Amino acid sequence: MTLTPLLEAVILIALGLLALLLGRRLFWLFAAIVGFALGWWLTGLLLPDGWVRLLVGVAVGVILGVLTRFLGKWAIRIVAAIAGFAILPMLLGSLGMLGGIPEFFWAVTGAILGFVSAVFLADWTLIFLSSILGAGLILAGAEVVAPLSEAISLIAGFILIALGVVFQSRQEQ
Repeated sequence: MTLTPLLEAVILIALGLLALLLGRRLFWLFAAIVGFALGWWLTGLLLPDGWVRLLVGVAVGVILGVLTRFLGKWAIRIVAAIAGFAILPMLLGSLGMLGGIPEFFWAVTGAILGFVSAVFLADWTLIFLSSILGAGLILAGAEVVAPLSEAISLIAGFILIALGVVFQSRQEQ
């Protein structure tokens, strides 16, 4: 039994909206969504089955969400590194900009960038990473139901990211 495209789209879009709008405010939820995205992405590289991807994503998300309660000040740095690890190769891949370099290289580069930026600008790092991840999940969900052209996907992605950054930067912590 496979995961229906509509259910997959609804899950991705719902998680994307939560990350896009509440990533900084509900940090534990953002951490869980990062874990989900990481599990979903890595499992998708190995197995095409949607249910396995969903279960692995949920399991990794729950683990990361719970771990943030025990990591103290390191939680933001670790989650930002994991988010960078997952986001950069997904973002570059969707834009067709991997340039023949293995995704793992970009993942490690994203992890380093996420960690370092969280050390110096924790709030803004959370805002930008959650906005990028949220936009990416929303577009991935939309792509499951109705394939988008590259131009529309790119424009919609930038608009969603901008909306997420503006919305979260105006929220009180």
